[in-house]
Amino acid sequence: MSDELDPEAVPDYFSQSGTVERWWSPDTGPLAFHYDAELKVIDDQIAIEQDFQVLDVGTGRGRFAIHMAGLGCRTVASDISSEMLDVARKAARDQGLLEKIYFCESSAEDLSNTGRDHFDLVLCMELFDHLPDLGSALSAMRRLLAPGGYFVFTYVPTGSLYGCLGNIYRWVRRRLRPANPMISRTYSRGEIERRLAENGFIADGYFGLGVLCINAQTRLFQTQNPLFRAALWVARAESKRWPYHSGPLLGRIGAHVVGIARAVD
Repeated sequence: MSDELDPEAVPDYFSQSGTVERWWSPDTGPLAFHYDAELKVIDDQIAIEQDFQVLDVGTGRGRFAIHMAGLGCRTVASDISSEMLDVARKAARDQGLLEKIYFCESSAEDLSNTGRDHFDLVLCMELFDHLPDLGSALSAMRRLLAPGGYFVFTYVPTGSLYGCLGNIYRWVRRRLRPANPMISRTYSRGEIERRLAENGFIADGYFGLGVLCINAQTRLFQTQNPLFRAALWVARAESKRWPYHSGPLLGRIGAHVVGIARAVD
């Protein structure tokens, strides 16, 4: 099975209205606890300072940009979708933080309109899996990372339970609906390490979220199916005991893995 994503169809999908906004609700859906753990990783592992300049690439509903602005950081939020930027602006306005965030419409591969030439923290959350050209995006983000700055990202590991089930789904869908483009993929740890190194990054650590979370897509948990309810209970129980894992194995096979990297001089 090819993991390559269509370089034209995927950006078209994410830039259209009525697509992502309809199903992407990590902050209010039944798996909000899973996505809240990403914020906990950042808060626990990085000493955020109020004078940090932060770039949130692929901001979506703006949850990371808003969180950083709430900590006093000077924040830029970018996204390829004007609709999602409108959603993020409304969320920032509702929390009284609209004036602290600069919003710009841009792809991850072209970040030339962020209004700044360097950032202390660059975030790329829930986005690796949807990028047809990860190398170009990493290169663009590396150029904007200040010396000593942090790069935080997430990806879905190929070897995780969630990743394996997702790849089975994609395999079946390619055969049943070959005309429909795939909009997500998984990565092995080796490929992530190689892509980071090729673009001037070195990983500091990996933190696994939801090893037992078999479905981290909140839209598919809106069913009353007993199996899905049981799976949600298991994921919630794990998260309550271990919001995230940092060990050499469990830290790398969560449904999502949060990676923290630094720029190589």
